[in-house]
Amino acid sequence: MEDYTAAVFPAAESVKTREKSGLGRLATSMFKIGLIGFGGGSALIPVIEEEVVTEQGLVKDEDYEQAVISACVTPGALPVEIAAGVGRRTYGIRGMLAAAFAIALPGAFLTVLLLSAFSGSRNSSFEIIRYLSVGLGGFICSLLAGYSFKTASDFSAFGRRKFFSALAIMGAVFFLTGLKPLLSLLGLEGIAEHLIKLSTFQVLILSFIVMFTVYVAKTFLRRGGKQNPSSASQRIIKTVSRQEYASILKESLVWIVFAAVCSLPFLFLCRDGIHYILKGLVSSLMSFGGGDAYLSVADGLFVESGMISQDAFYGILVPIANVLPGSILCKILTGTGYLVGIGATGSAVIGAAGAAAGFAVSIAASGMIFGIVYWIFRTFRKVSFFREISVWIRPIISGLLLGVTVTMLKTNVSTAGALRKGELPALLLTAGIAAGDLILMNRKKMNSVTAMSLSAAAGSIALLLL
Repeated sequence: MEDYTAAVFPAAESVKTREKSGLGRLATSMFKIGLIGFGGGSALIPVIEEEVVTEQGLVKDEDYEQAVISACVTPGALPVEIAAGVGRRTYGIRGMLAAAFAIALPGAFLTVLLLSAFSGSRNSSFEIIRYLSVGLGGFICSLLAGYSFKTASDFSAFGRRKFFSALAIMGAVFFLTGLKPLLSLLGLEGIAEHLIKLSTFQVLILSFIVMFTVYVAKTFLRRGGKQNPSSASQRIIKTVSRQEYASILKESLVWIVFAAVCSLPFLFLCRDGIHYILKGLVSSLMSFGGGDAYLSVADGLFVESGMISQDAFYGILVPIANVLPGSILCKILTGTGYLVGIGATGSAVIGAAGAAAGFAVSIAASGMIFGIVYWIFRTFRKVSFFREISVWIRPIISGLLLGVTVTMLKTNVSTAGALRKGELPALLLTAGIAAGDLILMNRKKMNSVTAMSLSAAAGSIALLLL
C-alpha cells in the first residue's frame, strides 16, 4: 500500500520527506545555538538570525523581525520565544515545539548534569566551561557588532535623514543601557554610579510609547484631526476569521498539554510538585527584564518560601547557571525542580522528574504568552503603526546589542579573573577574537560553525598560555 501511494502521489511523498528533513534541520540549528548561547537572551538575536535567515534561509528578514519584536515585549525566555516564532512560521505547531525544545535543551540538560555530579570535580568542570566561554564570548561579540554594522549599512541606503536618525536611536539606546557598564569596565566607577541603566524591557516600552506618540501626532496633523487613527485597526479586526482565532486557541492548548504531560510524573511522585509547578508558571510570567531580574523573582518564590535553601540556590545553582549557555529562566527553573525533588525525597529519579517539569513549564509559559503577542502582531501588521515599529525596531535592537557587547566584555574579564589571568589581556583577547571573526565571516565568507570553533579553541589556548 505504501509503494502504491508513493507511486500514485510522488509529489505528496516528496513534500512530506522535505518537511521532515526541514524540521530536523531546524531542530539541529536551534540545538547548536542553544549549545553556544552564552551572553543571555538579547545576545542570541543576531546568532539566531545568522543561522535561520542568512545561512539556512528558513524565514525572511521581515518574519524574523516580527518574532523578535514580539519576544522583546513579552515575559519569558527570549531565545525560546524567538525559536518558537521561527518554528511556527516554517513548520507550524510541530516546528514551534521542536525549535523551542531544541534551543532550551542544552543549557537545561547541562545544568541538571552538573547539579547531579556536583562534587570535588566541579572545579575542573567549571574551569573547562570558563576557558571555552571566553573564546565563545568573543565570537558572540562579533555577531553583536556585525548586527549593528549591518543595521547602519542598511539605513544608509534609505537616505541621509533615516541613516542619521538610525544612528541617533542606536546611540540613545546605548547611552541608556551600555554606557554605565562601559565606564565601569574602564575603571570609572565614580562617574558610572551617577548614570542610569535601563533594562531591555524598560527601553522597549519607552521606545513604543515614543513611537506611538509620534505616530498619533503625525496622523492627527496629516488628517486634520478628522479621523481616528485606530480606524484601520477596527477594519482589520472585522476581517479576522474564526479559523484565525481558533488557531491561536489551538496553539495555546498545545503548550498547556505539553507542560501538563511533562509535569505529570512529578505531580504524582512529589508532594510539593503542584506548588512548585504553579510557582514556576508564575515566575515565568513575571520574568521581565532579563536573567538578573529573574533571579530576584525566583528568590522570592522559591528561596524565601523555603522550597529550596539559600545555600543551594546561590551557592550551587546560580553559579552553574551563570557559566552555562542558554536562557537563565530555563536553567534556573529546571535546576530548581531538580533541587526540589531531591530535597523532598532524596531520590535522583524524582529530582529528574522535577527538572523535566520545570523545563517544560519554562518553555510552555514563554511560548504561550509569546504566541498570543506574535499572533496579534502578525494580524495587525498592515496597520501603519506596526509598519513603523518594523522599520525602527532594528536600530533600537542594535543599540541594545551594543550594550550587551559591553556586558560580554565584562563577563570575559570577570571569567579571566576567576581563572587568575590578567584582566587587560582578557579584554584584548576578546576584542581580537571578535575582530578576527568579523573579518573571517564577512570578507572570507567563513561559516559561523567554523568561526565559532576557532574562537573557542583560540580563546582557550591563549588563556592557557597567559
